[in-house]
Amino acid sequence: MPMVDATPTSSIAGDRYLLLADISGYTAFLARVEHDHGVDFSAGIPAGYGVLGELLSGVVEGVQPEFEIAKLEGDAVFAVASAAALDGRGDEILARLHALYEAFRARRAFQAEFASDHVCNACPVVASLDLKVILHRGPAVRQTVGKSTEILGPAVNVAHRLLKNSVHAQLGFGPYVFLTDAAARGLLLTDTGVEHREDYSDVGSISGRVVQLGAGRAPGSGAEAIAG
Repeated sequence: MPMVDATPTSSIAGDRYLLLADISGYTAFLARVEHDHGVDFSAGIPAGYGVLGELLSGVVEGVQPEFEIAKLEGDAVFAVASAAALDGRGDEILARLHALYEAFRARRAFQAEFASDHVCNACPVVASLDLKVILHRGPAVRQTVGKSTEILGPAVNVAHRLLKNSVHAQLGFGPYVFLTDAAARGLLLTDTGVEHREDYSDVGSISGRVVQLGAGRAPGSGAEAIAG
């Protein structure tokens, strides 16, 4: 007799803003931690893991309350917001992301100086960690199965695909926000930042605007108007 999954499910569809805040340099950082500490953590968990936890916590706090946290994905925070709640609020959202990055830099500097364990008195390689943000807008489905909730749909796939991009190689930006055209239109930021396009074999061409975060923002990045 075939088994029937009795787990209750529910789905809610709608247009949403999809934000991914990714800590770049994470893989190399953990490789350095493993190199310094070895793979046996019996003497104690390396401070590097606590550092990453602190930085991710800061990102989670920084995107709220405008965005709801969907999940933590290793070195990235995936957050969502209804399109109706954010449409037309581009300057405000960009200002929040700039503030988020300044708070990230402050936490990173503190951790680099004071994080310590049985091997390291400080973690200077923390300074190699940085932040990039992807912001897309499109239809997505919130699907709940039992106590687990997922955000699904082609727009979600696009947002995640954009984490692997050529922004740094082509524009030279370190920390940045990549607003897709869909997000820029909804937020009324179509003249903000620098034009950029990514081409993928699976999701096609994705165009948008890139706004640099942090000190030394490029002229014409659109950040000047909200930096104060």
